[in-house]
Amino acid sequence: MKYSGTFEDLKDIVKTAGYKITEVKFLSLNSSRGYQIKTSEGGVINWYESTGTLNVQGKENIKQKLTEDLAKHLEETSTIPFSKTASNTSNKKIFIVHGHDCYALTELENVLLKLGLEPYILQNTSGNGLPIIQTLKKEICDSSISFGIVLLTHDDMGYAISQGEEKIQPRARQNVIFEMGMLAAALPLERIAILKKEGIEMLSDVNGVYYLSFKEHVNETFLKLIKRLKKADLSFNTDQLLMH
Repeated sequence: MKYSGTFEDLKDIVKTAGYKITEVKFLSLNSSRGYQIKTSEGGVINWYESTGTLNVQGKENIKQKLTEDLAKHLEETSTIPFSKTASNTSNKKIFIVHGHDCYALTELENVLLKLGLEPYILQNTSGNGLPIIQTLKKEICDSSISFGIVLLTHDDMGYAISQGEEKIQPRARQNVIFEMGMLAAALPLERIAILKKEGIEMLSDVNGVYYLSFKEHVNETFLKLIKRLKKADLSFNTDQLLMH
């Protein structure tokens, strides 16, 4: 089965088909960009954004019924012009700037998905054939981007030549710093949060931006991050978080 819409709309389709969603999560960091939806009946829906492939798992009777129901509703949405609703026009798109810490990125994506938000990661998109800098500028300046999160992790080591090698300390990747600068230029500061691992070198130019520190795991910042998202008037639901 194929589906070429957004993950938020897919969740709406599942609900419209009469199913209660009990869990959503991000599956992997590979180029296929996978998402998973679990229903209260025991069905599991896996969707891979880059390929559009959608498959269903579960006990045979549950799997068959869920597959039939989804096929019917997916066919309806493909033949009827999709009407904009509060769910698909609201401010849910979160631009994520990140480095090489895949575990931290997965943690962050999963919590955003459970909140009903839409994490956007540049490397997981085709960019419509545009050079990466043009794609970055287009997406960050896109009015659909409602908030930006920068994930600063220990990806590189560096020091100022004038200070000597004894001053070496962890740094974020240079492309992360570049994207963070573009994000700060495009969005109001109240719509940006920096999640930084303790010990990392911070640029003096971004000291005015709101940031949260964590020692080992990025989930240490989530309670304060949720408060930050609420303060920015983002629409989301914490029910999925409370269930875990």
